Amino acid sequence: MAEERGRGKLIENWVDSNGTFRILHERRPFLLTTTTTLPISLSVYSNSLTHSSDFGGFGEDIDWVKWEDAVELAMEVNKPIFLLVHKSWCHACKALKKTFQQSNARKAFKKLSEYFVMVNTEDDDEPYEEEYRPDGKYIPRVLFLDKNGDLLPQFKNKKAEYKNYAYYYSSPADVLNSMKDVLRHYNIDVPEMKRGPKLEPNKSTADENEKSSEEKVTKEKTTKSEKSSKSEL
Repeated sequence: MAEERGRGKLIENWVDSNGTFRILHERRPFLLTTTTTLPISLSVYSNSLTHSSDFGGFGEDIDWVKWEDAVELAMEVNKPIFLLVHKSWCHACKALKKTFQQSNARKAFKKLSEYFVMVNTEDDDEPYEEEYRPDGKYIPRVLFLDKNGDLLPQFKNKKAEYKNYAYYYSSPADVLNSMKDVLRHYNIDVPEMKRGPKLEPNKSTADENEKSSEEKVTKEKTTKSEKSSKSEL
């Protein structure tokens, strides 16, 4: 039996008499089994995906993973964990869900999610450990964890109005910014995000603005020239 200690958590892994590879996590006492050692990551990933029809309203295009499987999977694929905590009856949670349906936010969230083990906990799925309630039980909360399941406390909402509720998010932009910060922390290149049409002026508008500026400058020069001629007379 081999033992590995990861930031206070005891990980045990061994091959039993049937040749089955097993992993046991001390703080989350559930057992993971696979028939061979080669496809561990694929097997864990496939069996860990949630199968809810609406995924709590945060999108079925994200590869959500069950909380009880998240740490083992994160260790296998060497990715940090994105932990979303929300409730079905929560108005603030519903508002956040709605904003995430915007096309620009959706695409960016989908792209960044590929660098995390994504966990969506709703209602009773919420982790019970106090570590995941660092400054209260308010909702929605978004926590970032390392691959061992330990909280990365430095990654939180940077808005001053949420200083007492540091892991509360009300807009996709703030969530996306925190996700990017986590990637930079791990020296992962942040993928470029293309702006949506609302964020980029179209060519005709830009041309009109440029033309207007040129006409304004020309008019000012003409006026100054006329004044100069009159003063000479």
